[in-house]
Amino acid sequence: MEGEAPQDDPRRNWDWDDAYVGDGSETTPLDEQLLADVLKLVPGRALDLGCGAGGNAIGLALRGWQVTGIDISTKAIASARQSADAAGVAICFEVADITTWEQHEEYELVLSAYALPPQGSQRDAALALARRALAPGGVVVVGEFDATAMSWGKRSDFVTVEEMTEAAEGLEIVRIESVATKPHDHGNQGSTPHHRQLRAVIAVARKPTP
Repeated sequence: MEGEAPQDDPRRNWDWDDAYVGDGSETTPLDEQLLADVLKLVPGRALDLGCGAGGNAIGLALRGWQVTGIDISTKAIASARQSADAAGVAICFEVADITTWEQHEEYELVLSAYALPPQGSQRDAALALARRALAPGGVVVVGEFDATAMSWGKRSDFVTVEEMTEAAEGLEIVRIESVATKPHDHGNQGSTPHHRQLRAVIAVARKPTP
């Protein structure tokens, strides 16, 4: 996740390569809370925006999805590749910025798991990519911390149900809701007291078919 954290939060002012070891040790299991709707779908092509160390990408690949994962951190991608090899799955991982990456195909699933930039032009670009990459009938899933319930960071670092509802205009909303969630640490940043009680906005929407 990008954005400003409190002065005592170890994620503040980090280069994202500093957040990862790069040896696969920080790869976490698939987030079943975020991807509950996806696990019911017939597997197809999936794009994981801000894939980190690859836990969701690998979990999807093990369930039959053809996955492309992109992340700005070279060490995160190194971890993702090592973990994918260990899991015996083939995934296309690429070091890239989700605000500028150019997609050349469409996907039945587009995922952004706690990876959105702060509000502004970069977030707009990331959300625009998610919509642009979505195939007709495909599903987009966004998980991000709920701005109305966070005790640290700027409100603009996070999202609201209202913002995600507006961002889904023109799509068929499956669900957009605020839920209690566990901490989602990135790499070797570690957990902080700010992570004890968290809420996340989960947004799931489908692109209409012609």
